[in-house]
Amino acid sequence: MNLALVGGVAAVAIPILIHLISKSRHRELKWGAMHLIEITLKSQQRRLRFENWLLMLLRCSIPVLLALCMARPILKGSTVLWADKKASLLVLLDNSYSMDFQAAGGANFDKARDGAVKIIEELKRGSDVNVILMSDPDLPLYDVPVFNTEAVAGEISEISAGFGQAKVSTALEKGAEYLISMNHPQREIVIVSDFQRTSWPTEEGEAALRTRVCKQLKGLKVPPNLTLFHVGAEGRENVCVETLSFSRLLLGVNQKLSVQASLRNYGERNHDSLRVIFRADGKEIDQQIIPLEAGGRRQVRFSHQFDAPGSHVVEVFTEADTLKADNIYRASIPVWDKVPILIVNGDPNDEPLKGETDFLEIALQPFRAGGARGMEDLLETRVVKATEFSTKSIGEARVVLMANVAYLKLGQLDDLQTYVKDGGGLLIFGGDKIDLKWYNEQLLPYGLLPTRLGKLVDKQNDPEPFTRVVVQRFDHPALEIFSNPRNGDLASIEINKWHKTIEDPDNDLVRSVARFETGDTFLTEKKWGNGRIVFCATTCDDAWTTLPMREVFVPFVQRLCTYLASSVMPPRNLGVRQKAVAHFPLAAADGEVVVFDPRGEEHTRPIEPRAGRGVATFDETAAPGLYKMTGPEGEAIHFVVNTERTESDLKQLTAEERLEMADSMGADLVADLEEYRKLDRSRRFGQEIWKPLFALVFAILFFELWLERRMARQRISG
Repeated sequence: MNLALVGGVAAVAIPILIHLISKSRHRELKWGAMHLIEITLKSQQRRLRFENWLLMLLRCSIPVLLALCMARPILKGSTVLWADKKASLLVLLDNSYSMDFQAAGGANFDKARDGAVKIIEELKRGSDVNVILMSDPDLPLYDVPVFNTEAVAGEISEISAGFGQAKVSTALEKGAEYLISMNHPQREIVIVSDFQRTSWPTEEGEAALRTRVCKQLKGLKVPPNLTLFHVGAEGRENVCVETLSFSRLLLGVNQKLSVQASLRNYGERNHDSLRVIFRADGKEIDQQIIPLEAGGRRQVRFSHQFDAPGSHVVEVFTEADTLKADNIYRASIPVWDKVPILIVNGDPNDEPLKGETDFLEIALQPFRAGGARGMEDLLETRVVKATEFSTKSIGEARVVLMANVAYLKLGQLDDLQTYVKDGGGLLIFGGDKIDLKWYNEQLLPYGLLPTRLGKLVDKQNDPEPFTRVVVQRFDHPALEIFSNPRNGDLASIEINKWHKTIEDPDNDLVRSVARFETGDTFLTEKKWGNGRIVFCATTCDDAWTTLPMREVFVPFVQRLCTYLASSVMPPRNLGVRQKAVAHFPLAAADGEVVVFDPRGEEHTRPIEPRAGRGVATFDETAAPGLYKMTGPEGEAIHFVVNTERTESDLKQLTAEERLEMADSMGADLVADLEEYRKLDRSRRFGQEIWKPLFALVFAILFFELWLERRMARQRISG
């Protein structure tokens, strides 16, 4: 549009045409005394000719200048004249945890933060600023550009590092969005980072994405100057605790928990005696001294028993180096006295072992069923009929189990959907009472059925009247113990009837967990909202299968229920910015919880009624560490946010690689503040000049009016 507006300069032809049309026509007359005034006449003609040319030039300049005003030109190349002009500055500050590495001159992040503060403080008054933290680019420091640069500099001084991995391309894309709303034609993007190799990969995919985003920036109406500001020394030594894994999906009181920690040495020297410490609820329980060679990995095992139910925290840490963020790995462990399971019986029967759920109740509570003294079942079942199912009946249940349920009413379906979306587990067993049409037309659209059900498969009259479960090396947490037949042989089960499922390979939320020898799916899992659903294609009684008659039945159904009870939301081990959600009894609704973040600051949040329970949510989880939520009855719930270990490798791009990257991004590369100042002085260009041009138009209009009247008076007097 600027070029089109510049086309308005063509209006300069209008004054010229008017001048030519209105040009005076002379008529010659013979006059004998002409020679007496010839000299004076020639002088007047020269003056009139000059004034006419001047008037025409003034009139021509008016449309030219107006066209330039509308095109809003920017004056370039005037370093001395415009060096202190206002600018719009966007700072992309790397606050990932690799920036916490401390070299001889201090932490890398301190240098980055100080550099960003100096750049902002040196802006001319009236400039506007925004800041994007690269570990969480979706949430800039401000919603709109800020003109109070002193306040911005002060706020940046309070920022700390130690967060997740730097997301470079995402930060650049967000920067382009926020740059559009900034106010000055002089626009700067400064990326302050240690240029760690894992965050700035040179592989084709990520590099191409960065280059594409930078081309979009250069294509903006007012393209910004892009500067890469490298800060910090490269770390040569770093040991991290990479992961924790546990021996149990669900932990009860006084049950032994094995904790396996994986440690990795990213450094260049061997550790002959690395001390690894295990703590539970803040108390040191055990420690081991291990060797860990350069570039190597090592697993360490600890064990512990908790003697009280509730929320507990375990942590493994080492004091190998100065980068604290990855020296410790925490996990929140809920310890259960009882895990409530709600069973919805679709085919009740008063005769022993004839009801749909009789075998299930025995398998889920074997000690109670066997009358064993001194032994307690971790799972606690409660059975209701399908007609009795409601939000109230769900209560505190961790898993809802539907056994051969024909259908539910609309209100019941709404309650079940809300329960699963909020983090409940749902286990569905098939059977002859199931209304296939209702399941496909109601349960499936509600998201509560993993996949569409097809026809019923019946092999009872076939030469081989059954099929079996294919036993393999299972990678699913619920079935992985059955990879070893000594833990229960799934291949011993005979199934003569089952529901065929229609699989959708494009649905990433659904997975087949186990299959029959026929190729049909035995167990199908789906993630829905914050919860999970597992569908078993056959029955939980002995009508269609020998499963309840086999020894594997007890561990099989217990593993399914404990998996759903342990893996469903609300989780307590979170990623950065993932919401912390806790459930309370419905009676606690309209109360509030108190949350203490890793810095010890206190926050309060309301408990809201939802799906027959109270739900509290806390979303300010940007900082890694331990969050403690205290409920209205004083009960504590712990949430842990661990940093991603991708940044534990502290290797940076080489100087040559940084130069190549800057060239591919169309950016300039600096290594300190003085280099940035020199670069800034060398490339500063002027500002929009339409305002002085518009003022000049007014001045010309007044001068043209004055000149025209003066020339008219002279013609009259002559």
